Amino acid sequence: MDRNASRIGLRWGRALVAAIAVELVLVALTVVISRVKADPTQTLNWVIPPACFVLFVPGGYWTARGTAAPMLNAFVAGAFGVLLYVALTLAAAATVTDFNLASSARPAYLLAHGLKVVGGLIGGWLASRKLASAPVP
Repeated sequence: MDRNASRIGLRWGRALVAAIAVELVLVALTVVISRVKADPTQTLNWVIPPACFVLFVPGGYWTARGTAAPMLNAFVAGAFGVLLYVALTLAAAATVTDFNLASSARPAYLLAHGLKVVGGLIGGWLASRKLASAPVP
């Protein structure tokens, strides 16, 4: 494959890997907090949204670096994060008998989804700044 061809278009695989990696870290963080706190809801509401933002910045950066469309690639990484959460939530609702679907749509989690996309976009913006400042051969 031509090296320049990899710089054009979307890196679907890289965006998906970044989203899966970040979501795994978020799930692990949720599990740890849930085991430590008797009622983790309030703590999760305060920890998970900023964690989404902080973790998707490097995820978006990694997805976007070296591409001709860094912002688009980083956006896709954040959007994949949202889609993965929705898929996990729907799977849990279908398989767990006492699962409360409404608990997955709390305002804090809706904010977290927006922050996933914003974090990814910030990562893409950082990657685009690095690309723009690179010397042209």
